[in-house]
Amino acid sequence: MHTAIVTEILPLVPGVVQVTVSFTGAFRFSPGQWVTFQFPEGPSRAYTIASAPQRPEAVQLAVRLGSGPGGEALRKLEKGATIQIEGPFGEFVVPDNDGRNLLLVAGDVGVAPIRSIVLHLLASGDSRKATVLYEPNKRHILYAGDFDPLARAGRITHESGPIEMLLERNRATIESSVVMAAGFDGFLSRVRKTLTSMEVDPAKVLWETFGPEPAGSEG
Repeated sequence: MHTAIVTEILPLVPGVVQVTVSFTGAFRFSPGQWVTFQFPEGPSRAYTIASAPQRPEAVQLAVRLGSGPGGEALRKLEKGATIQIEGPFGEFVVPDNDGRNLLLVAGDVGVAPIRSIVLHLLASGDSRKATVLYEPNKRHILYAGDFDPLARAGRITHESGPIEMLLERNRATIESSVVMAAGFDGFLSRVRKTLTSMEVDPAKVLWETFGPEPAGSEG
């Protein structure tokens, strides 16, 4: 368990906020992992880290606001609050022993761990190429300010749109890459169905579920 201070609450798109928390010491994690966030008063919730581990004294968490207790607690959260962070947890991490390029599939806030992975690959000088296929929620593209400049500079490939179309378009890349997919359950079900129709074994994909989409989510 780690004690942290909320240093920023930043709206990203309608219904999604980025919460930045700072630690007195270093918080070590692997890109793609998540933490349990304990609100000052109220529930605990699992949130995925959206920032790279090169800045271990602070982490960014991208969260979709729902209508339940977690969403209500998040709306009441204020800058300067002291909270408890447990973790990191999770195995949605890039394999160390596989030199293939990466095809990273994300739906909605599932792009948070993908952002962490991409920023880490670039910061660490990893030679593997990253292709990001992203289906935003209602055309609200998260972290375009990060991904778009990197794509224009040729450092990554970044495509947005209906995930079925993007997967079909990148069939050759899928066959030669480590495939990782993150998002809510409904989105991941569609990804599995599409990959199966393309004769790609879903068992070979690394999956990270965000559970059912939050009831009454905004945006």
